Amino acid sequence: MEKFSGYPITKWKDDDCQMVLLDDLSFTDHDQKVWNVPLGAEINGASIPSSLWNIVGSPFVGKYRRASVVHDYFAGEGHNPNVSYQERREADKMFYEACRTDGCSWKCAALLYLGVSIGSWWSRKGISTTHETECFSSFQTDQDALIKNKYDELLEKVSYIIEHEENFEKLVKLVDQEID
Repeated sequence: MEKFSGYPITKWKDDDCQMVLLDDLSFTDHDQKVWNVPLGAEINGASIPSSLWNIVGSPFVGKYRRASVVHDYFAGEGHNPNVSYQERREADKMFYEACRTDGCSWKCAALLYLGVSIGSWWSRKGISTTHETECFSSFQTDQDALIKNKYDELLEKVSYIIEHEENFEKLVKLVDQEID
């Protein structure tokens, strides 16, 4: 059975963009794999670029908060930077499952999955965002516009699945075709 070990206990770092985990937090997925985030891990609240805040929400709020802590660590944020693209995509799938476990609707979790998938895409492409360069700035760069356009393009291609089919495996397959 999918479950979290508890709730994140964190402390803000001096730069106001990163938090430090003050206790271990884990998520156990449907295969009983335990995704453990150790004490001291740095997290940044879902790494959502400001250009997508009006679509998926801002960092540190919403039913996906615990999922974002685990995803940040396993997607290579903070203290775990040497994550392969394949490992990151596995973390993206875990994020969807963790979101559903914490009460996100199918549609919300699917849209958030698109967001983290775009995050994997931009990381692989070496694109920096205002979130990374200016913390929570509302200033939008050309890179942010590129990310927003990619998200919109992807959303258009998967909208039927999200609105009518509720089929995660099909969603993953189509997203993988579009971003790999």
